[in-house]
Amino acid sequence: MTYLGRPVLIQRRAPLTYALLAANILVFIALEASGGSQNPLVLLQWGAKFTPAIRAGQPWRLITAMFLHAGVLHLAVNSYSLHNLGNVVERLFGTPRFALIYLIGGVWGSLASTFMSDPRVLGVGASGAIFGLAGCLFYFGLRYPAHFRVLAGWRFIAIVLINLAIGFSSSHIDGYAHMGGLVGGFAAALALGLPAERASHIRSTARICLAIATLAAIVLAIRPIPTSTFVPVCVSSPAPASVSTAILTCSAVQVR
Repeated sequence: MTYLGRPVLIQRRAPLTYALLAANILVFIALEASGGSQNPLVLLQWGAKFTPAIRAGQPWRLITAMFLHAGVLHLAVNSYSLHNLGNVVERLFGTPRFALIYLIGGVWGSLASTFMSDPRVLGVGASGAIFGLAGCLFYFGLRYPAHFRVLAGWRFIAIVLINLAIGFSSSHIDGYAHMGGLVGGFAAALALGLPAERASHIRSTARICLAIATLAAIVLAIRPIPTSTFVPVCVSSPAPASVSTAILTCSAVQVR
């Protein structure tokens, strides 16, 4: 089903987009000052996604990993993407909806990575949340296909697909986080809707289902798994005291 008429820009500016950009840059500077943004120990201490730590009771890593970047190039690529997509999505959906879509996309990206990626690998980066913004634009495309073709079009679809393919073909990129963010962003946009869309029983049900699914996935993500599941590759110490040294192992850092 499509909507007639033109989509409405809710606001002329995108303040949260620029606040997120500033936050990512400030955290990156802090990482460099703490010992290096590509140092696994520094990333671990600052909240990188690390499955054994999440299983040991640190679910906040599902969110904090979104603000960490490994190296200047990683930060630059994600900042460029966030600037471009954020300016469009925040003005179309409004800052409150944009914030929820960005958060849900990022969390779903971290959850997908937790469940499906190598548990010995650290995960950092905002692109799960950024793919969430892309997923939300696909929802916009379902509602306003003619405007989507002008705003984004097949070139945008091709870029998203190419980036997904690159993510799954490279061991240094967390493709599962990208896919999880894309699905999460679409689901969030579907549940929240555009500001001009009328509230309905179906949309209210979708919001409840989204909240339940997200909370259930988080509960499953923090459920402990026997330490024998994790095969040591390289021991990282010192380690957070709340995580057993038997599972404090990492093989690499994946960016997203």
